[in-house]
Amino acid sequence: MMAIALEDVIGTVLKPEEYDALPENRFRELVDGVVHMMATPSGRHEKVAHRLISELERRVPSSLEVVGVQEIYLQDLLRRNPDVVVVTATAYGDGMRSSYSPSEVELAVEVVSPGSESTDRKVKPREYAEARIPHFWRVEITPDVEVHTFRLGDENYIETGVFTPGDTVSAPGLGWAAVAVADLVPRR
Repeated sequence: MMAIALEDVIGTVLKPEEYDALPENRFRELVDGVVHMMATPSGRHEKVAHRLISELERRVPSSLEVVGVQEIYLQDLLRRNPDVVVVTATAYGDGMRSSYSPSEVELAVEVVSPGSESTDRKVKPREYAEARIPHFWRVEITPDVEVHTFRLGDENYIETGVFTPGDTVSAPGLGWAAVAVADLVPRR
């Protein structure tokens, strides 16, 4: 079987089974059946995301697991890869999975950086809310690190707080995730 290069399928409409047959790649998403290339994250984006993962891992209860970029199978023709995902320990299992259903996700986090602003701020939160993911955080990284926390309402997310360096995140329903925002700020 011939290997398919990612650049050969960007912008192509694929059936779910065709998309599933592609080699794993954390920089692609499926939106309305069309393969999209995600913006390459900046160094600052990566540092903030890694620091958040580390801080959450230190606090997460045994019933949950924190992972980096993982696919959430929102619908057959809609797959998203949040920067940080908190899943049930049962779903995580032996850690060999790279895709989860919304019912297995407790928290999805998007770290906003150039090239993903409107998608991370508007589109993805709507999609995650429609999929009934209980919690969503949006992390702004410029000019300063800011954590916006949301919980699921009847149809959409309800903002529960905005936290900046000097604050500790306090998100209803995620008491264990009390992360000091200053600990997310890169040294440079």
